[in-house]
Amino acid sequence: MSAIPVEYEALFAPFMQAPPVDVAGCARVAGLPIYAIDLPKGVSGMIKLNNANSFECYVDRSEPSVRQRFTAAHELGHFVLHRSQIGSGLQDNYLLRAEGMSNSQEAEANRFAADLLMPRELISDAISGGTTDVASLAKLFKVSEIAMSIRLGLPT
Repeated sequence: MSAIPVEYEALFAPFMQAPPVDVAGCARVAGLPIYAIDLPKGVSGMIKLNNANSFECYVDRSEPSVRQRFTAAHELGHFVLHRSQIGSGLQDNYLLRAEGMSNSQEAEANRFAADLLMPRELISDAISGGTTDVASLAKLFKVSEIAMSIRLGLPT
């Protein structure tokens, strides 16, 4: 079962037809703009309430694109799953732990990100089509090899 709520699955479906999933498109239709900026050392991403009382997502533009994509998907997970608990903002560091969020909420946001970026059906289709090794799958889905290995249940 997906960590993405059913109402968002329908909203995100046009962006999830083939790899790589358009995470920016998903965020846009959900109402969460994503900006790549320079963030403080050790901060991969953040989501915050702006002066107009709407949320914005920031990812560290100095990080590899695969990391930025996962961070954006993770922050979108917080937006979708934990919006009422975000308050004025939260930051995620390299360990994907956010101040004010429980370990279970961080795990939920990580699972959301994995379900969004690496839908199991698309992975199965890719494998059936002959893309079978971790490196090739990671490249196809524009995720890190570590993220793909975890998704496939392989030791990292």
